[in-house]
Amino acid sequence: MDVRRWSLVALLVAVPSVALAQRMSDATGASGLGGYQKFSTNAAWGDYDGDGDLDLYVTNWGTGVSVPTNSLYENQGGGRFAEVGAARGVDYTGNSTAAAWADYDNDGDLDLYVADFYEQDALFENRDGSFVEVGRHRGIVNLVRQGAVTSVSWGDYDGDGNTDLYLGKYYYANELYHNEGNGLLAPVTDLGVGDPRDAQAVNWVDYDGDGDLDLYVVNREQENTCYRNDLNQGGAFAEVGAALGIDNKEIGQGAAWGDYDNDGDLDLFVANVGANALYRHEADGRFANVSAAAGIRPTAAVFITAAAGWVDFDGDGDLDLYLATGSDRQQQRDVLLTNSGDGTFRDGGAAAGLPSTPTAHMAAVWGDADGNGSPDLYLTDGWGVGNVLYRNETEGARFLRVVVRGRGPAIGGVSRDAVGAQVRLLDHATGALRGYRQVIDGANAAGVVFGAAAGSYDIEVRFPGRTAPVRRAEVNPGQTVYIDEEP
Repeated sequence: MDVRRWSLVALLVAVPSVALAQRMSDATGASGLGGYQKFSTNAAWGDYDGDGDLDLYVTNWGTGVSVPTNSLYENQGGGRFAEVGAARGVDYTGNSTAAAWADYDNDGDLDLYVADFYEQDALFENRDGSFVEVGRHRGIVNLVRQGAVTSVSWGDYDGDGNTDLYLGKYYYANELYHNEGNGLLAPVTDLGVGDPRDAQAVNWVDYDGDGDLDLYVVNREQENTCYRNDLNQGGAFAEVGAALGIDNKEIGQGAAWGDYDNDGDLDLFVANVGANALYRHEADGRFANVSAAAGIRPTAAVFITAAAGWVDFDGDGDLDLYLATGSDRQQQRDVLLTNSGDGTFRDGGAAAGLPSTPTAHMAAVWGDADGNGSPDLYLTDGWGVGNVLYRNETEGARFLRVVVRGRGPAIGGVSRDAVGAQVRLLDHATGALRGYRQVIDGANAAGVVFGAAAGSYDIEVRFPGRTAPVRRAEVNPGQTVYIDEEP
């Protein structure tokens, strides 16, 4: 195993037609989010201190001459950050591959799981803004270390209100841990999701919209798979990747789910070394590979896509797509694919003010770093040049953010993270669908973001396992709307 394999990996995550006025500017120096990170493998936005703005956790990979420490950047407001990893107790040192926020103990704040390729993983429990590592000390997670962890995803697969954990691995079958609700995560081996292939990325997602979480696994040089959740029918998980047409067999790197055509269901982009793939969700429930017709095939100069992220960066109502490319051995230029609104994409990076110089980016995560309402872009670097923050100059009045919160199991609700919640943006006057999002990861304080023109909208949220949606009427762009699960 070549430790430089992270040059071909991007784990994460969490882009319609671009107007020339919608620009991105380099805010790295002013933000305090730059600096020399030899191999930064991943990053995750989350409001760990509950003050209403997004903080950032960055994972790093060691080399033969350095063993860097992971970083926690606390948002100071106004687009400025301070590194507080040691002060908060999350200055993990090792060969980290991924990190994921979630309120795993349902106490109202975000906890943090850090995956490591060679050493024991860590689970950091948030205790009033500082963290205590409880996984390795109490043996509640990954008790007997087996294989090398590459990816992690939180989601309540059985609907009991507690957020469960799935780990993607090399050299050993992937592992599912059930959240017992008392601080313990117990291994589950009888539900059919112990994929033995080399996993690069894992995602809990309700791909079929039936109210329970399914699981998508991206594998390296082996076919990807999708596990359909059949627990409500008295079964376990059924492997349906081939049946759905999304068993991509390239050198997989990552997956991004989003409704790029605004038809009310999730489509799938798979990032690869080589041919990327865009799968459109069809009316019969299957997926069609529309990569060529949509114009998202990589050019000859862009063949290593390490990560992909959907976001409506320009606020025009359609999802655009950012591709982080390159590696520590092969620099290439990133690509911003702007949605034309007709099912096709075009390269909009230059128009958005993004550089066309080759880079070696390994992860791309969108989040509102400066609190102005528009999503900004953070990129991790695998070459040694340093990580980068691009500030979105699009006015915040073009966006509408929705934060969805479950009630928790203590009072019979869904998990506070509400992973799998379906959020629809409707035109208030006509009821027409203007956008569809789904809560994909546990850091739901970031919310889901819609690009929205001036006007009035209604929001409809369907919580996992619930039939009646929660509605908010007559909301306007420029707002953040909080929607809580109702009894």
